[in-house]
Amino acid sequence: MVESIRFSGLASGMDTQSIVDSMMRASRLPLDKLQQQKQVLEWQRDDYREINTAFKNFDTFLFDNIYKQSKMLAKTVTSSNESVATATANAQAANNTFELKNVTLAKAAQRTSGTSISVNSTNKIDPSKSLWSQRDKFANSITWQQENKSEDFTVPKGGGSTINLQNKAISDVEDIKVYDTEGNLVKTYAITYDAPPNPSDPDTAYVNQETGQITFGGDKLTEDHTFKVNYKNNFLEFNTETFNEDGTKNSIAFKVDGTTSLNRMLSDINSSNAGINIFYDSGSDKVVATRKETGNFTDGAEINFTGASSGFFMGENSNLQLNSEIDGSNATFTINGLQTSRKSNTFTINDVTISLKKNISGDESVTISTKNDADSTYNTIKEFVDKYNELLDKINGKLTEERYRSFTPLTNEQKGAMKDKEIEQWEEKAKSGLLKRDSLLTSGLGKFRIDLYTEVKVNDVTRTHKDYNQLAEIGIKTTKNYLDRGKIEIDEAKLKEAIEKDPEAVYQLFMADGPTYSEQGLARRLRKSIDETMLKVEEKAGNIYKTEHGYSMGKDLLRINSDIDTWEERLKQIEQRYWNQFNAMEKAMQQMNNQSNQLMAQLGSMQQR
Repeated sequence: MVESIRFSGLASGMDTQSIVDSMMRASRLPLDKLQQQKQVLEWQRDDYREINTAFKNFDTFLFDNIYKQSKMLAKTVTSSNESVATATANAQAANNTFELKNVTLAKAAQRTSGTSISVNSTNKIDPSKSLWSQRDKFANSITWQQENKSEDFTVPKGGGSTINLQNKAISDVEDIKVYDTEGNLVKTYAITYDAPPNPSDPDTAYVNQETGQITFGGDKLTEDHTFKVNYKNNFLEFNTETFNEDGTKNSIAFKVDGTTSLNRMLSDINSSNAGINIFYDSGSDKVVATRKETGNFTDGAEINFTGASSGFFMGENSNLQLNSEIDGSNATFTINGLQTSRKSNTFTINDVTISLKKNISGDESVTISTKNDADSTYNTIKEFVDKYNELLDKINGKLTEERYRSFTPLTNEQKGAMKDKEIEQWEEKAKSGLLKRDSLLTSGLGKFRIDLYTEVKVNDVTRTHKDYNQLAEIGIKTTKNYLDRGKIEIDEAKLKEAIEKDPEAVYQLFMADGPTYSEQGLARRLRKSIDETMLKVEEKAGNIYKTEHGYSMGKDLLRINSDIDTWEERLKQIEQRYWNQFNAMEKAMQQMNNQSNQLMAQLGSMQQR
């Protein structure tokens, strides 16, 4: 709606706009209070959500660190000679020492071309070009598989003299027949594989077997004609065959069109589940196929090629000459006096993963030692204490923050009369203390303290020590300064002693998973209390995914917004009433002025007479 332009004081000379604004200022007070209430509620809501973010961050820390045995029960592994063997250990590994002697590394089975695969060194195959185009460059001729194909083509608009059989490696084109739109045979072309002469024979079709392109002699084909081509397509079809650890075969089927390059075909084998790495080396003009896994998996050959085109890879007069194989072998070694073997150079014993790097024999040996990583466990627990104290600082800061009730949110009119720095300082006090002594957060902190200081009863007969039932027993207790409001601190020596004595017992203090509250570890209790508190905060203050209808403060905001809308409409009506009254006064005064002017005019004319 376009607002009307108001002209004031034309008859009375009064500044009507200023008078109305002053009168409206008093009427706006209830609206200003509503907007201030809304602002306070929004600030308070944001404070709650900020606290919930802190809860979530601490909860994530607990899950990513305390919950993981790799952090709380970390192990260190040392090798006396890392050039021979290295090792890692998971949290379940016992403290142990392994002595390795007489190490022979495992090897993978391998097939290599016995001779060059090209005709000669001056006429080598190009592995980047199609197999069909390179067929005459292989030392032995390729035995192709063939399949009959029949394709229909429509002459393109404007006619044309060539078509392309999808880049197929074609041979033995039987015939090419051309039909009109009614399906009547118009012409049959003779077939030749020679290049078209100039001029070409109008009754001959010239077929390029390498590209699949067909050139028709004579004039362009008529665009409303179609033609049918019957031909044979050339391809290779074979299976790769390897063996699994249990002796079963792993056979992968391949069908390779003649337009595929040697490089592409070998790449497809490598990226499949065949378990083979195979490549062509142009320098030696040979192909090498190696199993991806080391070890001996069968009494016979471990890499085989079977199927219709297996002769391309191996066998008498094969193209790639992969006829001899170096068998794979297992890793053999003596560990703590026991002679044993593995198919892989990396293996796991008692949760310790050992990687062999080098052969050794005679008196040579390497020692692998595993022990508890007390420093890692200590650092994880120290970080837990630091994160917990940070959370307390955050919450207690809000609970004890001073509340300045005289600093209410500024109205737009008030902000207009202040400098930016003044506004910032004012709002800093206006936002302060909005969660002071908040019962919801106070209750949450109370739960956290109960979680930490209630005894943990762990019923585990396998444990060496059963005296780590409270934080104080591992050197963690509340600080003596009451102003810290529940912060905890570490007795470094006592905590490290507890970790060295029984790291599993320390871990169970935090992570025991019993059916009752008393049997649950401190971290499990804390996460449950955090989740419960966060849920209550969300019910009150929501989150970024909830609409105002989904939480209690949001419903309050909706009510206040409705009241604001009502008051704004009411103020418009009040303002319009004031203007109507002043306009009526101006109109009356204008009439009086007109009457006065008329009387003065009449008196003047009478005096002149």
